[in-house]
Amino acid sequence: MIPPTAFSLKTDAFSSWIEQEWIPNRTETNLITVKGRMECVDNTVLRRFKSDFALPQGFTYAGYEAVSCPIAPHTNIAYTEKMAYQAGAFIYKFVGLDEIVDVLVISGFFNDQTDGMVCVVCMPEVFLPVWAGFLKECFRIARSLRPSKKVVIVGGRQDAFEPTVDWDDIVMPDKLKHEIINDVESFFTRGIEVYKRLKLKPFRKLLLAGVPGTGKTMLCNALAKWCIEREYLVIYISSADQYGSTFNKIEHALSVASTSSLPTLIILEELDAYLNKKEKAVILNVLDGAESAINDKGTLLISTTNYPEAIDERVLKRPGRLDRIFIVPEVKTQENAEEMLRKYLDVMWRDEHSMVAQKLVGYPGAFIREVAIHALTHVAYEDLTELSVELLDASFQRLKDQIDAKDDFLIERMNGVSAQPETAN
Repeated sequence: MIPPTAFSLKTDAFSSWIEQEWIPNRTETNLITVKGRMECVDNTVLRRFKSDFALPQGFTYAGYEAVSCPIAPHTNIAYTEKMAYQAGAFIYKFVGLDEIVDVLVISGFFNDQTDGMVCVVCMPEVFLPVWAGFLKECFRIARSLRPSKKVVIVGGRQDAFEPTVDWDDIVMPDKLKHEIINDVESFFTRGIEVYKRLKLKPFRKLLLAGVPGTGKTMLCNALAKWCIEREYLVIYISSADQYGSTFNKIEHALSVASTSSLPTLIILEELDAYLNKKEKAVILNVLDGAESAINDKGTLLISTTNYPEAIDERVLKRPGRLDRIFIVPEVKTQENAEEMLRKYLDVMWRDEHSMVAQKLVGYPGAFIREVAIHALTHVAYEDLTELSVELLDASFQRLKDQIDAKDDFLIERMNGVSAQPETAN
């Protein structure tokens, strides 16, 4: 156990040296000192940091050089056969469009047993957004190099998330459920060697297609958890940031996967949103594998779409671009509807509820979930001890009426016969 004071003492020593010895000799203005992270002094991470990776404000990382610091001797520690964390003082160089910015990084071990590290960084205050982008990428690369319980996010507002859906929670036709998990498992356990034997990149692409609400996102979450339980790397491509659905996110995810020593699953939702006219050609080449860096341990790309008709035939029908397409349907049988409803109602389930379950056939799973949530909310509001069939059926009917009203409205709009406001004479 590291003493609570060890971190603060080391941080204070580094910070004092920067304030007294480093800053007075620099020409830059508004220099600030901030705490760093271990990932930015991990040699394994820095070796894999792409020199052309675009950081904020047009900067790229251009490497580092050691500098002398009497309170931070240069030392390395290797947890494997390769050098990992490094202690000492270093200048990290970042190249912009018309300037080069130096960032001082000082790192050191807590004690002689190298139980842990502390890192302090000095830079111009205006450079903080660039440094934050650099740290975020270091963090992502570090996670790609070792097993993690979380999914690494590319292109989102967060760095990672922990999947919570178990494979047993997925309700769909047994044959389809078995085919999907068998395809995933077979690729990672046997298929990779087949690809290599045929001198092909071990890169497999699956597409989950279906109308909105059929559970494709939930399915991806469950597959992510299944892979993480086997210590695979899982990457999720997000369109949540200000850049939206862009090709560079797919390229970035494949780059992260290629640096990993772990089998990798990449999840890409709404593939059709990425196939715009401007970037379609390069995405086709990536799906071919011709212009993609692939992990030797195997990379499996699972993408989803609500609108397969929006995907170019050059993607859907060209062998190798999408190896297999799974259609995720609405609930097809009363048995599946009842199983799904039973899961959502949990302790509130009664055998009489099967009367409502038969009405749910033909609806997507998201609708069934909403029926259950709507009914359970009323149970809570009215402080009831059980959920009656009448209340569950009323919840179904209310949500069905909402959907029907929305569909009627959209049909009228599309046909151009919407009621027009009367013009005053």
